[in-house]
Amino acid sequence: MPKLRAPSRKDGIGIPLFGMHWYGDPSDGTSIIAYCGGGGSAATGVKNKLFIEIAGRHDDDPSNNNQEETDPQGGKKEDEPIILETLDLGLAINIVKNPITNKISLFCAVGNKINVYSLPEARLEQELDIGASANAIAVNAMADTIALGCENGSIKVYDIEHDYKVNELPSYVCDEGPDVGHIKAVCAVAFAPREKDMIVSSSKDGTARVWKRDECIGVLKCTITDPRAPPPKKPQKLIVVRGCAFGDLEGKVVYTVASGKRGSAFLSKWAFDETKNQFECFDRTVCSDHPVSAMSMSSDATALALGNSEGSIMLFNILKWKPTKQFLNVHDFPVTCIAARPYEVPLKGEDKSMIRFNAVSASADAQLARLTTQRKVPKNASSRSAGFPLAEYVNKSIKWVLLLWILSVLGQDVWEECGDEDGGIGAKLICVRDNVLIAPSSRPGISVPPH
Repeated sequence: MPKLRAPSRKDGIGIPLFGMHWYGDPSDGTSIIAYCGGGGSAATGVKNKLFIEIAGRHDDDPSNNNQEETDPQGGKKEDEPIILETLDLGLAINIVKNPITNKISLFCAVGNKINVYSLPEARLEQELDIGASANAIAVNAMADTIALGCENGSIKVYDIEHDYKVNELPSYVCDEGPDVGHIKAVCAVAFAPREKDMIVSSSKDGTARVWKRDECIGVLKCTITDPRAPPPKKPQKLIVVRGCAFGDLEGKVVYTVASGKRGSAFLSKWAFDETKNQFECFDRTVCSDHPVSAMSMSSDATALALGNSEGSIMLFNILKWKPTKQFLNVHDFPVTCIAARPYEVPLKGEDKSMIRFNAVSASADAQLARLTTQRKVPKNASSRSAGFPLAEYVNKSIKWVLLLWILSVLGQDVWEECGDEDGGIGAKLICVRDNVLIAPSSRPGISVPPH
C-alpha cells in the first residue's frame, strides 16, 4: 500500500468505523467531526464506541494555563476526542444546529435505537427505540424533523419537539410497497434545504426516490452503463445507489452515485422536468474505476467525497463536473464512511496547523484518514492564524517603520558628508565607506574596524 503523503495522514482508532459526520459553521468556524463503530457485540471483544472531535474545545479552559501541545509538524495539537461507549454498534451520525436556539445536537443510530446527545457537553439526552436498524440519518434545516433510512427499506420521519426530544412515534413512514417504496436497504437520505418535507433517498434496489412527505413524487432508476462505451452483453443485475443528495435549495436537482458488484461507479445529475413532471438524468460520468462504497456532499453543495471498494478516495468538484484529487489505496479495506469538508472557509483547529483537510474517511481497517489537497505545511504555521493576521501585520509594520527611520538617518549622513564630494561615483562611494559606514578615529565611540 502506498504511503499517504503529508500533510495528509492516517490515525489509528483501534476499532472498525461505520458512521461519520463533519459539521461546520461558516459564521464562527465551529468544526465537529464524529465517527462511530466497533465489533458489533460483546462476543467479539471489541467495544462499540462513539468519538466526538470538537475543534478548539479546550481553548477557553483556564486549567490549560495557556500551555499548548504541538504536533510533529509544528502546529497546535488537536483536541483529544470525547469517547463514549455505546451498547450496540453505531452505523450513522448526523450533527445539526438549531437556527433559533443555537443548540447543537448529535443523532447516532445505535442498533434499533437513536441516541440524542447535546454538544459540546456530549450528554446523552434521549434513547429512542425505532424498531429497525437505521443506516442513514438526515435532519432538516430547521432542526425540527429527522428522517431515518432503515435496513428494511423504510424511511421513518419523526418530529423534533421544542425541548430537542424526538417524538416517540413517527409522523409518517415512506414504505408503501415496490411501486412506491424501496424494496431493499436504504443507503442514504437527505432533506432539501428549503423544503421541510422534501426528502431524497437511495437504496440497494438500484433506485433513488424523491418524497413529498410519504408520497413518492419521483423514481430515479440508476444505470451503470457508460454512455460512451458499447452496450454491455449482459445487464448488471445488482445496482447499488450508495449515495444521494440535493444540489439546490428547492429539491429540483439531485445527485446520485451508483455501482455494481464490480466495475466503474457513475455519478449522475438529475433535474425535475416541468413539462414531463418527472426527474430526468441529463448528465452521467464515471467517478471511480471501482464500486463506490461511501459518499458525502459538502454542506455548500460544491464538492463530493467518494470512497470505493479498493480503499481509495476521490474528491469531485460538482461545479466544474470533474475530479479534483484522487488518493489511491488509502485504506486496506473498502471505505465504510466518509465526510466531505463542510465549507471552504477557515474552521477552528486550522489556525495553528494551517492545514485544510478536504475529507475524512474510515474503514474496517481501524484507520481514520484525514486528506488534503495541500502539498506542504507553511514553515511558520505555528505562529499564524486563520482570518486576517492582525498581529503579523502590526509586527511587519513596526519593522518597516524602524527600517525606514534607520535609512533616513543614514541618508542624511550620506548627504551631509558626501553630497558635495567631487570625483565621480567612485569618490562618493569611498566617502560613504570612510565617513558614514565606518566611523573615523576622530569620532567618539567604537570604531569599526578598530584603529
